[in-house]
Amino acid sequence: MIKKLPDGRYQLDFYPFGSDGPRIKRVRNTRKECKEIETDYLSKKGQLHNPSDKMRLSELVDLWYKMHGCTLKDHKYRFSRTLTIVKRLGDPKAKTFTAAHFAHYREERLKEVSVSTINHETRYLRAVYAELIRLELYRGDNPMAKIRTFRIDEKELSYLTEEQIPVLLSECDKSRNNHCGAVARLCLASGGRWSEANRLTDGQLFKDRVVFSGTKNGKVRVIPIKPELSVYLRGLSFPYGRLFDDCYSAFRKAVERSGIKLPDGQLSHVLRHTFASHYMMNGGDILVLQRLLGHSDLKVTMRYAHLSPCYMKNVPNLSPLKGDYIMNTNI
Repeated sequence: MIKKLPDGRYQLDFYPFGSDGPRIKRVRNTRKECKEIETDYLSKKGQLHNPSDKMRLSELVDLWYKMHGCTLKDHKYRFSRTLTIVKRLGDPKAKTFTAAHFAHYREERLKEVSVSTINHETRYLRAVYAELIRLELYRGDNPMAKIRTFRIDEKELSYLTEEQIPVLLSECDKSRNNHCGAVARLCLASGGRWSEANRLTDGQLFKDRVVFSGTKNGKVRVIPIKPELSVYLRGLSFPYGRLFDDCYSAFRKAVERSGIKLPDGQLSHVLRHTFASHYMMNGGDILVLQRLLGHSDLKVTMRYAHLSPCYMKNVPNLSPLKGDYIMNTNI
């Protein structure tokens, strides 16, 4: 359908593959231009990809990877994991795969893995359909759009106390890998992830700051540090190129020797949590912390807000319960 808009231009709005296919909307200056687009789509109708008719889910994932997935930061892991999900599902045809199929799969899968893992699998498969629909390479609905992720209770983040920090660093320094203590100190001083600190190069460490690049969200972070820490790190590092050797396993063994008990999944990340927690407890600003940690959403950083000495300090004084009414005078 081509119609004239109030501003004098023309809008093309039609479904070249029928009501179950993608909707094509284009705005052009003339009716002729819209007609040419319509004709072009109809002439290529039989040549365009039509995964919904013949492709299996694994082929859909392959197409997604070639057209978009390969550009993601964790593309290899994401691609491999998504194909594994498809294999568990029995690799059905994309056209016949429904939300009910995944719901039954999820029910059984929950007997083996955590709710968090299921939520990740849901998002991965949903993204495959969504991206191919957006690129007009898949005609049909996204069955995963009907699947809601499970709500997960927020967990309290673990951090090291002032007494535990020297204990852990002492064990790190006892490691055969003399870079273990250096990387741990850098994480505690900057809030950097272990991978960011461990792969630091010569050009990223300055006298009074460290520059983290190639981060999780792709953004560069510049973190101020004490000059004496920079001198210490330089003294232990390699002379050229990458500053530190791989020492994650050495850190894991140091934590075991220290006797410090950490929640599952918070091994090296406890250093990042410790930086953020002590920063807030020492009166740091939550917005500055957001930039230091590289969080795109302030809600993620707000997990540390309650540690601030000023957080909700005036709440008791602002409630409607005044001093005269606190005690029961009839007792």
